[in-house]
Amino acid sequence: QTRQLYVASQSVGLYSLHILSNSDNIAVGFGNGKFNLHNVRTCKRSFTAQASPENMPVTCIRDYSDGNGDRIIAGTADGHLKSFKFNEEEGMTETAGISLEHPIYSLDTSDNYHICTLSNRQIKVIDARTCEYIRDVGYISEDELCDDGEEIGHAQRCTCVKFHPDQKYTCVSGGWDRTVYVWDIRVERAAVREIKGPKICGDGIDIQGDKCLTASFFIENALQLWDLGSGQLIENIKYRDTTQEAEYLYACRFVGSQRVFAGGTGTMDAKLISRKTGAVEGVLYDTKPVHSVDYKNGFVAAGGVSCYVHVGDFSPNDAV
Repeated sequence: QTRQLYVASQSVGLYSLHILSNSDNIAVGFGNGKFNLHNVRTCKRSFTAQASPENMPVTCIRDYSDGNGDRIIAGTADGHLKSFKFNEEEGMTETAGISLEHPIYSLDTSDNYHICTLSNRQIKVIDARTCEYIRDVGYISEDELCDDGEEIGHAQRCTCVKFHPDQKYTCVSGGWDRTVYVWDIRVERAAVREIKGPKICGDGIDIQGDKCLTASFFIENALQLWDLGSGQLIENIKYRDTTQEAEYLYACRFVGSQRVFAGGTGTMDAKLISRKTGAVEGVLYDTKPVHSVDYKNGFVAAGGVSCYVHVGDFSPNDAV
């Protein structure tokens, strides 16, 4: 079963989405500095919060739990990172925040940490409880006269960062420079590994066990599976139906151990694909580019430029 909700006008814009871990809600970020929570079953809006004091786009949203309950963390195009306490009875209350002074392109959370990529290519580690800065990952100088050879990290825009779900100090980042870096956030100026090839232009990295899934802005072979230990390509996962179509993917997710979910601008849709057979088991169609996808709790979701969010009921044993 699939359904769609029109969440914002074209003038406001949809910039991000994320299915919450411990409730039947999807968080959707907008161009006016706000984000809504919508029930994934009924599509009704339940709560709204303001993340940007300057009404700039909410570019990324994640959630996590600590000893005091569930939290939602949002990053904005004016550099604000804000944490909100959330429950179904009381809604959302802002609890902590930090200004990182540069637009935030991506964020993720681990047990005790947030990690953010900024417009100046820097990757910041933030304390999840206090929202205080801890350290940079890699080294990107703010000095325009710095020798590029001194820098450790992305040479062009870094659009995605993701924590390893089973290794709380390991994260993976990717961007326009066709390099995916594997980092240990405890080490300031060294990458554990580099994977050459993927051109990540959105939320195009996901991790499961020893495997990394990437969605690249390529005409073909845009959806790829990599071995995190060796950095070697495992397989290209076919996305387009014909050679007359381009892929140009922005975002991807693992769905269980045998399926992947991805979306982009080439065919303006999001597809659920079997890794075992290569068959497309479900499609969420749109009329404009899809830049955000997610999977959690038996739901797949996709959204983008059209300002529609498409939701499908799915378990790893079913097809949609």
